Amino acid sequence: WVLGTVWWLYSYITTWWSGVLIGKCVIHGTSRGAGCSYPEMMAEAFGAPGYAFTAAMQILTYYLVNVYLLVAVADWFLLSQDVLVVQGVSASWCLCDYLVVSGVIAAILAQIRTFKRVLPFAAVSLASTALRQGIMYYQIGSYSLMSECEPKFGGVTAHSAVISLSTTAFLFGGHGLFPEEIREMRRPESYFGALHASYVIIGAVYATNAYVGYAVWGQWTAADIQTNWPLNNATLVSAVLSIVWGLVEMAMSHVMMLSLVESHLGLGRPGGRRGGALRVLARTAVVVSEVFFAFMFSAAGLGNLEGVVAAFGFTALTYYAPFAAYWKLFLRPRQAALGVQLCYGAVCLSGVLLTLAGLYASLAGGGRD
Repeated sequence: WVLGTVWWLYSYITTWWSGVLIGKCVIHGTSRGAGCSYPEMMAEAFGAPGYAFTAAMQILTYYLVNVYLLVAVADWFLLSQDVLVVQGVSASWCLCDYLVVSGVIAAILAQIRTFKRVLPFAAVSLASTALRQGIMYYQIGSYSLMSECEPKFGGVTAHSAVISLSTTAFLFGGHGLFPEEIREMRRPESYFGALHASYVIIGAVYATNAYVGYAVWGQWTAADIQTNWPLNNATLVSAVLSIVWGLVEMAMSHVMMLSLVESHLGLGRPGGRRGGALRVLARTAVVVSEVFFAFMFSAAGLGNLEGVVAAFGFTALTYYAPFAAYWKLFLRPRQAALGVQLCYGAVCLSGVLLTLAGLYASLAGGGRD
């Protein structure tokens, strides 16, 4: 209870403020004629090395996110199948079959090129999150789990603590898309209000899910809490909603990742029918490669995959890069108080340490699994 709360508060406060810093850095850069992408924001602070580092981290991070999401969506297809089998429906597809199905749908959605076009799907994703939250409470209430179960608490190890912090970082991993989303806003200044509103929603959803789930299942709480539920119609609905959510998240990450790749390959410029065909083939090929790696890593476990993705890239794009950029663009030129600069440095260093510890723990856990 205590350590989890500390981890959660650290991530919540740190990532909220890093989101604010991203907005300030992007708007500062555009006022000086710099671009609005995350790599361009970092280039404004650290030059070409900053651009190269951030572009590589964006592409690799969200590529791995999509690999994880493909595995997760395939697992949710399997969960849906398990419910149907209990109800007497004959079905025997395996994880590999559902990875292919997920990949086909993801390849179609990967052709969406702007956040504006994916926005309606994002609304569906938010609705699915709210509905799944309600289903969890329904499951708990319908089966009197609070009175019938006797969960055990504690049992925290150094490995589980680091994995927990890494997976918590995964929950706050959207920052790598923020500059590109600001670029498409008619009024970039409204980004800050949207960020604050989002964090109110995030705080309410995460807190009411995590604390209630842990109170009911304790050490039995699975990486995907839906697998703690009975195989009933409510679980089926939740699994289907999770599939929708996962596919939408992949579509959003593909918007940023593939646009960045295309800009460097010259596929983002108008090129007639041939250029459009090449773009479709290139985007589809990327999704096919993601499906391939999803096959390879599907046995590692969702918790370990989350930890690897979060520790590798989300910590960079969320926990320490924004603080470093803000220090270089604002604090250092304005000769801010030494204590303030040291605080920013400490948060930046904590993100680097989380990267190293999280990668080690997640890779070690994946190897054992």
